[in-house]
Amino acid sequence: MLSYAIQKVGDDFQQTHPQGETTLLGFMAAIDAHPWQQQHSEWNEQQDGPLPALVLRNEADQRELWVTLLGDGTDRRGEYQLQSVAMRPRKGLFGKGKLEQDVAVFETRDRGELDRLCELFCDGQYEAFDREAGRMAAREDGSD
Repeated sequence: MLSYAIQKVGDDFQQTHPQGETTLLGFMAAIDAHPWQQQHSEWNEQQDGPLPALVLRNEADQRELWVTLLGDGTDRRGEYQLQSVAMRPRKGLFGKGKLEQDVAVFETRDRGELDRLCELFCDGQYEAFDREAGRMAAREDGSD
């Protein structure tokens, strides 16, 4: 089951406002309907705390995708910053494994890339999603 939440300007970094179950089309509509420009204006006044974000969650798979429109919030076809959060098993001391949070931060160049990543996430195609995220992160680092 997919759900999503909103993080508003003025929230704590881990605070979100649950919006309920969603689908790929529902989440994309939420991105389009979000008051990005108004939220960015508020952040510019406060200059504190997180930028506004929408958070797509698959709790069963312990995955999250945080989406923030970059810029002033007026160009919804523009660049987005994404944070992919996954709980992954790590081998611990004496062979005992435990779950640790793995976070990747990267940017898309246009709305088409965002749409594709959201589609992969919603379809549970995490291997392909992680590959694309890695490619985008490498592109930002200049190692592409």
